[in-house]
Amino acid sequence: MAQLPYQTALVTGASSGIGAGIVRTLTQQGVTVYALARREDRLAALAAETGCTPVVLDLCDSDALYERLSGLEVDILISNAGRGIGYTTLCEAERQDIEHVINTNLIAAMQLVNVIVPGMVARKKGHILHIGSIAGLYPLFSSVYGASKGGIHLLCQNLRLELKGTPIRCTEICPARVDTEFFEVAYKDPDVVKTIKTEIDLLKPEDIADAALYALSAPPHVNIGLIEITPTEQMAGGLVTCPITSSN
Repeated sequence: MAQLPYQTALVTGASSGIGAGIVRTLTQQGVTVYALARREDRLAALAAETGCTPVVLDLCDSDALYERLSGLEVDILISNAGRGIGYTTLCEAERQDIEHVINTNLIAAMQLVNVIVPGMVARKKGHILHIGSIAGLYPLFSSVYGASKGGIHLLCQNLRLELKGTPIRCTEICPARVDTEFFEVAYKDPDVVKTIKTEIDLLKPEDIADAALYALSAPPHVNIGLIEITPTEQMAGGLVTCPITSSN
């Protein structure tokens, strides 16, 4: 694999799961990494392990986001932070869950681009990598989460057009089930979580980190736009039929 053409990175959602896996991979490649998340203790442990620089921040706090990150110069923006709360039907979702998911998964991702990417354009160097989901590409029984990730998909597609004429690259990685804490947050029933995590051989955070490294390592004339990655035992798509339940 080619040597990374970048020296610095900001990784959000870095305290666990995919984000922590990407931080480990990038620091092993000699990249200076700013690891952003809400959980200070987790970030401190990751910093002790990898040498990353912790940034304790709740991305739902827009004022803090702009105040803390304005002027930060990085070559790579890894927008990974996301929430799976309200992973139910839209009719059953709590109002605050809808707000938290959209604010974290979509609005914060757009604000990060707004804060970080102008500097990339000015320096003529940079790579934006969003962690999306197959829920943003296919219907998967979750309107709230799916809409947030569908927005990420179109954000990435549109950024490619907006950034025409610049060397800034944009990649979206859309994983299916990954063995992280996502399901413990998304589902309150421990039996459901256990089933999800044991019925098939799930992806690991390192698998997604490897995919990110592949995209980031591509030669300058190559843009890896979209990577869809699933466990071998998981597929998306197909048709669903269901008779309407009679009220009589």
